[in-house]
Order: sequence, then C-alpha cells, then structure tokens
Amino acid sequence: MKRTGTAILVALLPAIAVADAELSTAIDDVFSDVDVATEPGCAAGVIHRGEYIHKKGYGLANLEYGQPISSESVFRMGSVSKQFTAMAIAILAERGDLDLDADVHTYLPQLMSYGHQVTVRQMVHHIAGMGDYDHPAFNKPDGSEFRFGDEDYATIDEFLAMVARADLVHEPGSQYEYSNLGYFLLAHVVESVSGKTLRQFAEAEIFSPLGMDRSFFNDNVDQVIPNRAYGYRQLDDGSWEVYMTNLDFVGDGGVFTTLDDFIEWDQNFYRNKLGKGGEGLIELVETPHPDTIEMTDEGPRNVHYAFGLRTDEVNGEYMIGHGGSWQAFTTTYNRYPELELSIVVFCNSYEVSAYEKSAAIGKLAIDAVSGE
Repeated sequence: MKRTGTAILVALLPAIAVADAELSTAIDDVFSDVDVATEPGCAAGVIHRGEYIHKKGYGLANLEYGQPISSESVFRMGSVSKQFTAMAIAILAERGDLDLDADVHTYLPQLMSYGHQVTVRQMVHHIAGMGDYDHPAFNKPDGSEFRFGDEDYATIDEFLAMVARADLVHEPGSQYEYSNLGYFLLAHVVESVSGKTLRQFAEAEIFSPLGMDRSFFNDNVDQVIPNRAYGYRQLDDGSWEVYMTNLDFVGDGGVFTTLDDFIEWDQNFYRNKLGKGGEGLIELVETPHPDTIEMTDEGPRNVHYAFGLRTDEVNGEYMIGHGGSWQAFTTTYNRYPELELSIVVFCNSYEVSAYEKSAAIGKLAIDAVSGE
C-alpha cells in the first residue's frame, strides 16, 4: 500500500507543478499594469497547505536606488496590524492577567469618564462606541483639524492625552463603529497590564516564538530599517515622492513585516505556538462577536468582526482576514481555512491597490486549488 500511495504521489507531482506554474503566470498578469523597473508596486504571496505556491515582488521598494521588491522587503502593514494587537490582548486574557469584560478604566484610569462601562472586549470588536481620527478631540488649539500622516506631529504621550479626552460617539454595545482609537488604547492596555510596551510584548510573546525575525511594531519612525519598502505617491507631473508617516504610535497599526515572515503567522492559526499553545487561543481570536452590527445606508449589517480579523464568505468560501491602508501603503491578508489557502499582498503606493490585486488573486487561487 505504501508503494502504491507513493507512486500516486509521484505521478501527481508534475501535474501540481504545472498547476502552480499556471497560477503564477496568471498572477503575473494581474500585475501587468505595474512598470516593475521604474515604479513602486507590491509583494504578493499565495500560501497553500503550509507553503508558498507563489511568492514574488512586482516593482521597486526604493526608487532612488532601484531596489526591487522581494519577499524580504519590509512593509508597513497598516490595519493588518490590528490582529497582532488583538493577539497580545488574547494572550494576556488566556493567562488570567487581563479580564476582557473589565471596564477599560481598570487598566487606563486616565481616560475621561464615559458615563457607561466600556469593556476591553468591546474595544477589540469595535463595539465600544469609540470614534476615529476625525474626532474633534484632535483639533488643534486654533480649532483646525490635526493632520494625520506626515504633516502635524504628536508624541505618543501627547496623542494618548488627546485620545483620553475623546468622548464616545455611540452607546457601548449598541453598534459596530470601526475605531482606530480603540486599538491605539489597546496597545496601552497591554503596557499597563504587562509592564512592557506593545513592541516589547509582541517581540517576546508573538514574533520571537514564531521565528518572525524581521517583524516588529515600529514605535520609532526614525529607526533605520534594512530592506525597507518606502512609501510613494505620484505627483501631477508623473514623478514620485516619498510619502510616509511621521507618527510613532502603534496598536491600530505599526507592524512592519515581510512575506517570508508572514507565513509563520499564517501557519500558527493551524498549529498554535503562542500563549499556552492550545487551540483555545486561536478559537478566541477567530470568533466574531454577535453584536458587530454596522448601520449603513442600506440598513444594518453584521460585520462579523473577531479579534482584529473580519470574517466573510468570498467566492463561495469562508474567509477570515483584514486589510490595511496608511500613508501610501495598502495591505491585505485573507485566509480561507477550509482550503488551507491564504492570499497576502503588500503594496507601497496608492497607485496600485492591494485590495484589488488580492481580490483578483484570490479568485485565481481558489479556482486553482479547488480543482486539485
């Protein structure tokens, strides 16, 4: 029987290799609009059953030096970072060091009184009633809006003071309202409970155990980052300029990583190495809250938001993932657990959208692996 099974596997290998090659050719076509020799672009990967079946860079990580994007290029993740912040919270909860249903003032007493209990769990799922960066609490003394990104500047402590005086925009638990402020505060909950910054905690409890040696929360924008993918925006005359944030705060974003590292995070959802090492931690972070109801022009809809992860049905398959967008960078991570398939796309210019590329690649990849 072993010989027969081995013979079948050997016979199938050429067909699998051909299918992977055909998929890679099709993905290359998805990026045919990127001038890989002169423009910023993307790193794109397709993970299937624990391995990359496609992993490639399209375009330049650094225009000045003509450095191509590769699987070793270090990208800013934007809101894809939220799942790492949420995992830090989940690890502390699993240990018993943090109560997900405790009022956030238990850990951050400097926050204004909201007049309602606001729990850590509600913040994780974006149902705490907190607002976002357009909150008037961020207005400058002259009444003008704080310009996030690369114009106005605030230290982490100054930003925390602004967030601390931001009142709620909804009653807690009443509806889903995506809140970067909530996830920024979760970073400080981690620090309050553990005595470590989110960067330090994530390094010790997430990145190091997974062997993600090039991944970190960047709370120092002046840090020199080898193999960094720079962010760019295109000017009206067709030229490019560097476009990156000058802000240090993390939690809502701030993770830097590579394709080579990211597969370790992806595979941990199948074979957990974090926290106590059991399935309970993964079940916690993957389970959406039932009350993540967003009010839209078309009426209420359930966002199915888990711990820094959205769940949905895409191309007929259950998907769990998240996207990010911040200062030239767009990123996506979409995982189809029933197929053991994941699509990872990181882009360093708004001129090319990780969301659009990921959607196209996802359909191609699902069709390819479903036929195996």
